[in-house]
Amino acid sequence: MKKTILDLSIVISTFNTKGLLKKTLLSIYKTFKDITFEIIIVDDASKDGSADMVKKYFPKVRLITNANNLGYSKSYNLGTKISDGKYILHLNSDVQFISKSSFNKIISFMKSNPDVGITGCKILKSNGGLDLPCKRSFPTPTNIFFQTIGLAKMFPKNKYFGNYYLTYLDDNKTTEVDCIMGAFMLIKRDLFKEIGYLDEIFFIYGEDIDFCYRAKNAGWKIVYFPKIKIKHLHGGTTNKFRLRYIWHFHYSMFQYYNKHFLKKNRFPLHIMVYAGITLRLVLVSLVNLPSLNSIIYIKNRINI
Repeated sequence: MKKTILDLSIVISTFNTKGLLKKTLLSIYKTFKDITFEIIIVDDASKDGSADMVKKYFPKVRLITNANNLGYSKSYNLGTKISDGKYILHLNSDVQFISKSSFNKIISFMKSNPDVGITGCKILKSNGGLDLPCKRSFPTPTNIFFQTIGLAKMFPKNKYFGNYYLTYLDDNKTTEVDCIMGAFMLIKRDLFKEIGYLDEIFFIYGEDIDFCYRAKNAGWKIVYFPKIKIKHLHGGTTNKFRLRYIWHFHYSMFQYYNKHFLKKNRFPLHIMVYAGITLRLVLVSLVNLPSLNSIIYIKNRINI
């Protein structure tokens, strides 16, 4: 029997986001009515009954249950490798579709633009504001510095200061960018064949930037497509152990820099970058009032 080729495979990794995941899945089934699709859930050893909820309420979903928390990249790679769609959508478990536009519009856009390998959408936070990482430049010492010291926020329409999150661009205009956000990443299957999957050295954070960087270096384009909109609730795993994920975020900065720039740049720049990341980690950690669990976790990570 000939296998049916689907338009889209939606891959979602979840870790203790039962309630949010249910809302995400309901949102998908309400929105996706004009294309053939499958949903693949990769449960990363959740303790809140996420997998049981999927089995009970969404029996058609393809479910993978990991015995341990493998992290974002490994989980999404597991789901991607068993997917059947022409396009693969990496989607977070804490988002809801709010767009009135047909999802087929973004599929049609990618079909008519063969050099576009990755497309993102307009992502809004729960307060209605733009989730800035949904369109951005690749991080550099300069644009991250302006972001950290607040000049980017003070002068968002300035091309120099607002370079990282491209805040000077029209949020409602389809635009080629360097990088989009892993919360919604629509990818052509051919791209995986050429550059491989997400790099599994990134446990969480940084894997989306790395993947876009590799895609751009291979000659593919990345596009921000605001006709599709989602709401990113940001209420998942990261809020439960805030400092733990602040550590992961900054550690991914070290990993990204070491992977792509350690051999290209000179030693004095290495010191400046490492010092900048470390200072930012300290400042952000102090602002977020660490819990005892988070302090113990970071101490153990540093001692590895």
